[in-house]
Amino acid sequence: MKHTHKIHGIFAALLLVGILGTSCTSPLDTDANRKETPITPAPKVTPSSYKVEFSTAYGSMVVKGLPTIKIDTAASPMRFWFDITMESIDTVGKSPLMHGFRLRLDSAAGDGMIVPLVTGQVQILADFGPNWGNLQTYPSDAKTNTASIVIAEHPYEVGKPRVVTVTIYIFVNKDNYFSPARQEQVLGTFTITI
Repeated sequence: MKHTHKIHGIFAALLLVGILGTSCTSPLDTDANRKETPITPAPKVTPSSYKVEFSTAYGSMVVKGLPTIKIDTAASPMRFWFDITMESIDTVGKSPLMHGFRLRLDSAAGDGMIVPLVTGQVQILADFGPNWGNLQTYPSDAKTNTASIVIAEHPYEVGKPRVVTVTIYIFVNKDNYFSPARQEQVLGTFTITI
């Protein structure tokens, strides 16, 4: 009799475990219901306007074509995407080394810090003379044709547009690699209004 009660008790326990095991679904089970929350990236906005100021001893520079400037204003600090081509003007009789450049930069923070653009994020159109094949494109690097950018948000004023200054500094032939060509420096700003 005791033996039968023991078997009935074990059977009841196994039955209870079986019922409980099938009535509950672990969130780790592959077929368990899951709540999916779609992650929608913040929309990138374009500036309402921008002003460009690039000048050197060998002329000035203007935007060539339509620049691409996208801004994630939901991030803090804001983040920026650029694809901008610049070309030299007013160069007659001045012989600049740099005739233009293209800046392509993804998701840079507007935190006011100096960011070196050493991985070819700037493509420099330069003429180092006949020894170097005249007008050619060179990528920005860490020692010869260096480039850097500073993206700084202006203090926000309620009810007014947001303003950002983007400063670009390019130093061509910094280590005199392209001898006998001289060195040349270009500093310019984009003032972006959002």
